[in-house]
Amino acid sequence: MSQALHTGRLVLTPQDPYLLPAEPKAIIAGLQGIGLVAQALETGPGYLLGDRFMQLVTFMGCSPFIRLEPDASAEPFCHLLLHGPHERPRLLTGKNTRPPRCGACRKRLKDWQADFDKWRRNGDGWQVACPHCGVHQEPVSYDFRQSAGCGRLFLFIENIFPQEAIPSPSLLDTLKQTTEGKPWGYFYQQD
Repeated sequence: MSQALHTGRLVLTPQDPYLLPAEPKAIIAGLQGIGLVAQALETGPGYLLGDRFMQLVTFMGCSPFIRLEPDASAEPFCHLLLHGPHERPRLLTGKNTRPPRCGACRKRLKDWQADFDKWRRNGDGWQVACPHCGVHQEPVSYDFRQSAGCGRLFLFIENIFPQEAIPSPSLLDTLKQTTEGKPWGYFYQQD
C-alpha cells in the first residue's frame, strides 16, 4: 500500500518566533468571528473552515479544487490545526524547504541542515555561523523565502499546495489583533 503524498499546508505564525500568545484559544475565537473557521472537527483535532475562508485566503491559478469537509472517500481536505504552544521556538521545514539566505550577507547556505539540526537539539541561545561572512545568528534570522519558519505557535491550514494560497491582509490583521498588535507571517510546508 503506497502512502499518499502530503499536499502541503499554509502555516501562519507570529513574526516574532519567541512570542507566545497569552490565550491561544482566543486566536481561534477571533478566526471564528471573521468566518475563517467554523466548529471543531468531530473526527479529530482541528477545525472546519468557515464560510469566509475563500475570501480570507486568496488562491493562485484558476478554479482550484478545495475539499472543505471530510467525506466517505477519506481524501484529504482543508481544515485548520493549532500546533503548539511550544516551550521554545521550533523551526519547521519540509520537502519544499530551500537553502536559506544569511540575514547579514544575503548569501545562500547550501549545506545548512546539519547546523540547523544542532540548533533544534541544543535549544535557545545557540547560533549558526554563516560560512560566507562569519556572522553568528539564530536560525530565525535566516531567510527561507516562505519555505520554512520558526515559532512557538502555528496555525496549519492543511491540504494547501506550497505557494498556492496567500492569506489576505484582513486575516493577518485579525491575527495581529489577537496577539496585542504583534504581526503575523506565513510560510508553506510539505511533509
